[in-house]
Amino acid sequence: MATRRVLVVDDEADVRSALTEILRAMRYPDALEVEEAPDGQQGLDAVVRRRPDLILADLQMPRMSGLTLLRQVHQIEPRLPVIVITATQDTKVTAEALGSGAVAYLPKPFDPRHVEMLVSTFLDAVRRREARPGSPR
Repeated sequence: MATRRVLVVDDEADVRSALTEILRAMRYPDALEVEEAPDGQQGLDAVVRRRPDLILADLQMPRMSGLTLLRQVHQIEPRLPVIVITATQDTKVTAEALGSGAVAYLPKPFDPRHVEMLVSTFLDAVRRREARPGSPR
């Protein structure tokens, strides 16, 4: 059984804690290891250091926005799925994130079942990709 690494990047500690709690309570076939980062720069450092299987990142953060993080992550690891989290109702920002490679968006406040569904969907895609012979991670 593999361990799947999920990185949660959000400047709000209560949001990071809530997402971490939801992820740790999930009944996913593989063990889940969750790492938290309070801003985009620390999130990028975590990507370089640990190579997560999935990222959940807030779009609006100090130091480095989620959109900038998304773009930089995809320069390092183009196939790494990033789910963006947003409290904004600005569909232009969300569309820009999706156009920049985000695989989905999660509106705040979020429903734990929606979080679980999105995370399972994209971790399953990573598992299928890894199962193909000769496929890079």
